[in-house]
Amino acid sequence: MRKNFLISVFVCLTLISAHCKASSLDSDFVYRNEIKKKSIHTVQMYPIGWELAEPIVELKGDNQLLFSFDEIKENILDYSYRILHCDKNWFTSGLSEFDYLDGFSENQITNYEHSFNTNVNYVHYSLKIPNDDVKLKLSGNYVLEIFEDFDPEKVIIRQRFKILDSKVEIRGIVKHPISIEKRESHQEVDFSIFHPNFKIDNPQLDLNVVLTQNNRLDGTEKYLKPIFIRKNELVFDYEDENIFPGGNEFRHFDLKSLRYQTRYIRNITRENDTTNVWLLPAYNRHFKQYIFEQDINGNYLVEVQERDIPETEADYAYINFSLQMDNELKHGDFYVHGNFNNWQCNERNKMTYDFDKGAYVAKIFMKQGYYNYQFALVDRKTKIPDTGYIEGNHWETENDYVISVYYHDIALNYDMLIGYKTINSTERF
Repeated sequence: MRKNFLISVFVCLTLISAHCKASSLDSDFVYRNEIKKKSIHTVQMYPIGWELAEPIVELKGDNQLLFSFDEIKENILDYSYRILHCDKNWFTSGLSEFDYLDGFSENQITNYEHSFNTNVNYVHYSLKIPNDDVKLKLSGNYVLEIFEDFDPEKVIIRQRFKILDSKVEIRGIVKHPISIEKRESHQEVDFSIFHPNFKIDNPQLDLNVVLTQNNRLDGTEKYLKPIFIRKNELVFDYEDENIFPGGNEFRHFDLKSLRYQTRYIRNITRENDTTNVWLLPAYNRHFKQYIFEQDINGNYLVEVQERDIPETEADYAYINFSLQMDNELKHGDFYVHGNFNNWQCNERNKMTYDFDKGAYVAKIFMKQGYYNYQFALVDRKTKIPDTGYIEGNHWETENDYVISVYYHDIALNYDMLIGYKTINSTERF
């Protein structure tokens, strides 16, 4: 009798533990790209062979996603990973791992290399998804969690990615807004979704569309529903909801070599194992005329000119940014803004005001390569980055607009990613 009682207690405790773990994942937590350990740098994820692309691959395709990061340490640590399925808004979907995974739920990262012949020593970790240990069965939003010491509670990195199961066709254009006051400074994105071979019974309820400019997920994205419903066509032709500030072409610097100064680099200094790169002072472009300059829309590329393997042979340096301003602003903070920091505004890229220089300054630890960036003002009330305050807004600016189409599968109760399209603002011109 006592034995049966103890068995019952053990089963109950096991079920309670499993329920608590599931509840922790079901909480109101939005999964974002995060780096939670100071020694971690240069977190990247992209389809293999497409370094500048968003981390998205087809569900039944042959391509893989390459995930990597550097840790500024000499010793190799034990890191593991797990994959979580999310809904359209990046909350956990609540699905069991058995529903969306084939393979093991938690696996070790076994691919790592020490840096070679660099002033700053680091370990480069990498991982391909899907792989022999884990494959994904469903489309949608996913989060890759990296944790240490085999403890899922010790998360050091979170990285978003997407799996696409193409079911629809998207056609669209970027044009002048109808609004007179926004005609010279903003861009309007009109598009339609065609679904002749995919039944959508209730588009207003079951379909969700996310529209972003240059893949920014920093509060500037738009969440849209179709405005017109036709046979096999859903029309998104709004007058205001699909309008973005045009922005300006990105500032950039080329740090593929530390031996000579390229354009926009004023000076390179070295002291012991520390390299400082001083960029030329930047100025307010808000009221300046638009000038086209080739950019990669806020992205960055790790590269080194004198070596062959940038993953482990590119060095690190402190990049010194300077934005000339007569006075310190009281209603917001400035940040160096770009995909190098996941479009986030945090302590890693925050600027401070230097009264002696009459400028906002920042010193950011970055790996060799080619970088795009802008200066963003974050109002303390709205918390949304505004690049137009310093960079200006022009309708001529070249931008990529990304459309992601989600369909809620009622039977399986998850958000499928059924469409994905990038529209460039200069395609019509």
